Amino acid sequence: MKRLIAGMLVLGLLAAVLAVPAPAEARHRGHRGPFWGGLAVGAVTGLVLGGILAPRVVYSEPPVVYQPAPVYVQPAPVYVAPPPPLCTDYWVGDQWRGGVWVQGHWERVCR
Repeated sequence: MKRLIAGMLVLGLLAAVLAVPAPAEARHRGHRGPFWGGLAVGAVTGLVLGGILAPRVVYSEPPVVYQPAPVYVQPAPVYVAPPPPLCTDYWVGDQWRGGVWVQGHWERVCR
């Protein structure tokens, strides 16, 4: 519909320009009508055609809003080490073991 109106308006202006036998002359002080009339018609025509033919702004998606990333704080892992082994040293005196003579020595027992 808008293109039809714009086309008819352009054809009407073209017919008006061709129908006027003499161009508007701005040098005559006493006869100012054609100059100012042509200026007014041109301004109105520019507004009408500009409003009809101008592209419309269409926002298809909402604007992107950036937010800071969420911060997840976790407690440090708890590591429980088993207690160290309890070791004791004791002296073993000289003795026979399986038919072999063993001198005295220190032995360690850990639990």
